Amino acid sequence: MKIAILQTDSLPFDKARINYYLSQAKREGTRLLLLPEYVLNRFFKELESMPISFVKNQSSHQIKLLKQLSLSYNITILAPIILIKGDKKYKVIGRFFNGNVRYYYSQVFMPYHHWNEERFFSKKENKPLVFNIGKYRIGALFGFESHFDEFWGYFREKKVDVVAVLSVGTFNSHQRWYEMLKTRAFLNNMYVVRVNRVGNYKNWEFYGKSFVISPEGEEILMLGGKEELGIVNISKELIKEAKKEWKFNRLSKNLNFN
Repeated sequence: MKIAILQTDSLPFDKARINYYLSQAKREGTRLLLLPEYVLNRFFKELESMPISFVKNQSSHQIKLLKQLSLSYNITILAPIILIKGDKKYKVIGRFFNGNVRYYYSQVFMPYHHWNEERFFSKKENKPLVFNIGKYRIGALFGFESHFDEFWGYFREKKVDVVAVLSVGTFNSHQRWYEMLKTRAFLNNMYVVRVNRVGNYKNWEFYGKSFVISPEGEEILMLGGKEELGIVNISKELIKEAKKEWKFNRLSKNLNFN
């Protein structure tokens, strides 16, 4: 199965621009397209000072557009977006498919003084996002959530083949993310696909460098620092071979420290 990752700047998407990338992905036989955090809406620091009505209207436009495009191109699109319900703001991943959308609500928010999502967003409990495309099981989460073991344990339990990490990385953090997600891919024998935003907010640079790591913990795709579409082919057989060779999942079931 082919997966496309589109690292791009904050927009709103105009239809011609997203159509261009989707048409490329469709020609390659892509089944799944991933978008980074804070591209369908403005970056978080800008959202803090925006009228809630503006954010709501922007999100409504983007949701309608991506529903239409998922149907037109027969491609599943995973895209972070901000949902507004009453006076509450939710950070969600939309799974757009066949003209429909289902939402995963973020479960862990950054609590830092310079980037305090925990104070800004409301929380709605739900299970991590797992779904099927053909014979593949896909899991998805936000970048910050990938730091927490509980998500990876859930993905192992659900026999996920590919984990999509939708992120917004800055402050020269690429190497830390790269090493962490390489390790996650290897220890869980899953593909890990990280898509990262590009562009700037004041003096903050979003560096891109989206990548794909194999179930053997090896890099198979690395993008640059500008807007770019990457397409990678994943293999169910490689997943099976890695699990058979390393046996991490089977051996871990024998561990009991109680």
